[in-house]
Amino acid sequence: MSTEVLAEIRRLIQERGYAEAEERLQALLPKLEGEDRVFGLDLFCTLLRMTGRVEEACDVAQEELALARTLYAASDQALANVLHNVAMTLDSAGKFAQAIPYAEEEVAILRKSSPEDTQRLADALLALAKHHYEQGDFPLARELIEDCLERYTRVAGRKSLGVSACLNNLGRILENLGENEAAIPLYAEACAIRREILGSHEDTAFTLLNYGTALAALGRYREAAEQLLACKDIYLALNMTDSPYLQAARDNLMLCWNKVCTPC
Repeated sequence: MSTEVLAEIRRLIQERGYAEAEERLQALLPKLEGEDRVFGLDLFCTLLRMTGRVEEACDVAQEELALARTLYAASDQALANVLHNVAMTLDSAGKFAQAIPYAEEEVAILRKSSPEDTQRLADALLALAKHHYEQGDFPLARELIEDCLERYTRVAGRKSLGVSACLNNLGRILENLGENEAAIPLYAEACAIRREILGSHEDTAFTLLNYGTALAALGRYREAAEQLLACKDIYLALNMTDSPYLQAARDNLMLCWNKVCTPC
């Protein structure tokens, strides 16, 4: 019965029925034991992250991990999944340095227990690269992302969401390393993949923002304005009017227009 209830709560969270999901979780969690409690805590952690309560989410993630370590062997993929949740929760709270050891432990487990060509390992490496990127360790982040890119391409083909994430992130890394020109074709390919697979989606808009901003930084203002306008239109179509990325697109778009428009 608890498995069915947890599945229903997961559905509520996915549909953003947060209030009902939390009410049901609060009533259910005291009754759960063992793996069911791990799953319940995982859902609760996700709900807290999605509602902006990241410090509470960090506490719940640590409780989940402590329980998981008593249930699973150190090489168990189930433990790797919990470690991933802890690391991503810390990342969402801006605690990137704290996230890295958990992400590294996850990767170590997956390297031992999973074939080298699984997407699960690529996903873990992608997350680890993000933590290092946020810490400003761009050379290591680049190394990890290039590894991820090769893995995703081998597992799912070049036109895949994993590849698009790698291209987008690698573009940002190259910009931080001063290789701005090299970032442009990566953003262009990432945008093309996300438009084809996702269409008008916030991830597509985010990559368009990166693409347009990179073009503007190189003085290619007309091309930049085209990408930034497409980005703005997606955010507005999705009714994401309070997104800081929408405001960033507007600000950069205005900069581009000011550069290319001749005053009357």
